[in-house]
Amino acid sequence: MYPGATNDISQPVIECRGVCMSYRKLNVLNNLNLTLSQGKIYGLLGPSGCGKTTFLRCALGRLCISKGTITVLGKPPAFPGHEVPGRMVGYMPQELALYNEFSITDTFWFFGRIHGLNSKDIESRLSFLVKFLNLPDKNQLVKHLSDGQKRRVSLAVALLHKPQLLLLDEPTVGVDPILRARIWQHLADVVKDQKVSVIITTHYIEEASQANMVGLMRDGHLLAEAPPDELMRLHDVSTLEKVFLNLCNASDQSSAKPISAVGEKTNLNPGENNEQIPIQIHEDVYNKPKLRVDRNLLLKSMVPRWRNIMALVIKTFIRIRRMPGFLVFQFLLPVIQISLVCLCIGGIPENLPVAVVNNDTGQPAMSQIFLSHFDNTITQIHLNQFDAIKGVLDGKYWGVIGFAANFSQDFLSRIYEKIVKQSVVDGGSIHVWLDMTNPEISITVQLKLQEAFEDFVKDVLGTFSYLASVPIKIEEPIHGDKHLNFTTFITPGIILSIAFFLAVGLTALSFVIERREGLLDRSWVAGVSSLEIILAHVFSHLLTMIIQTTLLLIFTFLVFKIPNEGNLFLIVILIVMQGITGMSLGLVISAAFDDEQSAVQVALGIFYPDIVLSGIIWPIESTPYALRCFSLILPQTYAAEALRGILYRGWGFTHWPVWSGFLITLAWNVFFLLLATIITKIRK
Repeated sequence: MYPGATNDISQPVIECRGVCMSYRKLNVLNNLNLTLSQGKIYGLLGPSGCGKTTFLRCALGRLCISKGTITVLGKPPAFPGHEVPGRMVGYMPQELALYNEFSITDTFWFFGRIHGLNSKDIESRLSFLVKFLNLPDKNQLVKHLSDGQKRRVSLAVALLHKPQLLLLDEPTVGVDPILRARIWQHLADVVKDQKVSVIITTHYIEEASQANMVGLMRDGHLLAEAPPDELMRLHDVSTLEKVFLNLCNASDQSSAKPISAVGEKTNLNPGENNEQIPIQIHEDVYNKPKLRVDRNLLLKSMVPRWRNIMALVIKTFIRIRRMPGFLVFQFLLPVIQISLVCLCIGGIPENLPVAVVNNDTGQPAMSQIFLSHFDNTITQIHLNQFDAIKGVLDGKYWGVIGFAANFSQDFLSRIYEKIVKQSVVDGGSIHVWLDMTNPEISITVQLKLQEAFEDFVKDVLGTFSYLASVPIKIEEPIHGDKHLNFTTFITPGIILSIAFFLAVGLTALSFVIERREGLLDRSWVAGVSSLEIILAHVFSHLLTMIIQTTLLLIFTFLVFKIPNEGNLFLIVILIVMQGITGMSLGLVISAAFDDEQSAVQVALGIFYPDIVLSGIIWPIESTPYALRCFSLILPQTYAAEALRGILYRGWGFTHWPVWSGFLITLAWNVFFLLLATIITKIRK
């Protein structure tokens, strides 16, 4: 006897009465009445799209019905404490729903852990089913199996835990006739020897003649429900296909209500008058008292089960281990990203061509002394004024430096004489015309001009250099370095963005792919809750994020020498928390969308506004007030400031900017996890 089996053979295993289910205002199930007795095979037949899969999902508690009642093994599906979905039911979906990176052994162990089987039972069932279903070597990877072998493995997963009820959704579609006959023989053996009840859906009508009971389904309701021999006898035809055609023709002609099951006083011959009284379905008709939910069972069903979480975590690590290229990508991509940022952003532009128009005739020529103080940042091209201006217009040079004919004499005059004419001031000035289309390069040229002039003044005037110096002296900074560059400013935010958005992309895509391939659905039917899936994902990727963070910081501090005055532990915790927040956002995206394209578009759509508005690449003080208020609630704004405070100011939790970064990151993390759980629960 199977776990949870009942000795009351008179009680139906599945009983549906008046079941209706609508999807987007389309009636998928229409007043469906169906009964499955214990120890029987029920063949649910009908064309694709008639509602067979929808009915199975309703029976498993995966979809909610709009009207009517369904009981599975004595209780409604998904009733608290009832193991449907769970261990009492075995489910084989239309999709293969197998992890390609798993071996056959890995597949059995994964679902065995979820169903609570011990090691001995898993190995025993593995040995039996490999032989029973004629499976290949148990260590062979699923992705290397043929389609027929994969279908047998999928069937073996449904049989693994010895369920009391088997729901098989078109298990024979796309397989050869020999394998199809073998599957039906397996089902007959299991039902005969172990009293399992089976519902098998198919659109191959004739193959269902081996079933004990068949239901002919069309447009969401049953046309007839009876043993196959009885149906063919009553319709005086030799095949079930002809029975189905007769019933369809009769239904089209009379627009009658669905024909009831054998056992009711109803004529199944479409050639005779089939007037029936519509059945109104109410719970009290069947004299079934309402089931009361036990509070302890309800609370127990809400608590995550550690065995399921561990099974999912182990599953993730096995898949990662079988994909070495993906593993290298996960670890190297953050390093490549931070390396590109540190190497390519914030550095000083070099070899900038600047045209020089030097008309200075002084001896010695002060202009030549000034020009000698430029470093390799500026490349001097000596031209006449016409060619210099034309070169800037043509994009050959970034600017023009011009000296008047009396520059040397006028420069000294404006320094030593008390009163000079405006012509002397102009003649003793260095005239600069710049191409301002690239602000960073134009700022660099201006900075180099300023530095060269300061060195020039010291060289020419010596102790009297103060006469030509700007009366502003920048002292040693209180925080940071006097020569801090743009790379140092953006690095903290970039580190957080790498951890955040890498987690968003990987999580969103992985869940969408698993849902598309039916893998999530199969886990849910096995009894895994939405919260368990989310917690397992967080735990399994935590180690990956720690390794990524370690590599990031090694390259940031040791290779690129980004300064750090703070606590390394706080830095690691904040980066990992940002990674978990990104993972949580990825869970929200994956829960809300069903295809990779939508998930990628949303993730990319979030990336750019977050980078711009979070003060990562430019201070938020420069943004308009309305956008600044919005930026303050983003996940990375306060976190970036907190990381800058830790790195460059040596701050800890005694400073509010650091506290706010951690608190807001934690708040977003909790919000995204709850939202992902709610969306997953609703869509489940």
